[in-house]
Order: sequence, then C-alpha cells, then structure tokens
Amino acid sequence: MINFYDPKRSISKLQLALCAGVCPRVFAYYLESRREILEAMGVSVIAKKLPPEAVKYVCEDYCIDLPPHLQDQKALAKAPKYLRKAIYANF
Repeated sequence: MINFYDPKRSISKLQLALCAGVCPRVFAYYLESRREILEAMGVSVIAKKLPPEAVKYVCEDYCIDLPPHLQDQKALAKAPKYLRKAIYANF
C-alpha cells in the first residue's frame, strides 16, 4: 500500500468506503469503533468529509489504497517509476 497523501484534500466517508470495498454502513461501524481517536483529531461523528490527517489515519489503519486521482499529484509525479506503476496497476 503506497499512498501519497494530499495535505490539502478532505475526502468524503462515502469515497473512502468505496475505496475500501465495503458498504458505507460497514464503514460507519468501523469509524464508530475509532470514535475517540477521530474526536481527538477534531473530527465530528456527523461529518461528511474527513480532514487530511484523519484520511491518513483511516487509510493506514483500514489498509485502504487510494486511487491516483485522490493522491497528491506533485508527490506522485516525483515518485520513482516503479512506485507509480504499482499504484496505477491497482486501479
């Protein structure tokens, strides 16, 4: 799993659920189990979008591979070719 997190991009819970390959309801149960951690990051339970630091935590904890269009394009362009190939091969 290689993700180049965009420090300015918030991602919706629905998009993350789709990237994880689970239904939104299952993903909501997962987020509820991490409620204390997310609230410490300043994320509301009813938030539709997760801020960048929460996206990073959730992706690493739930092992989500972000599609290239949701990653930092500048960092992705600077990545070695073999890493870019691996990222695009998953999608």
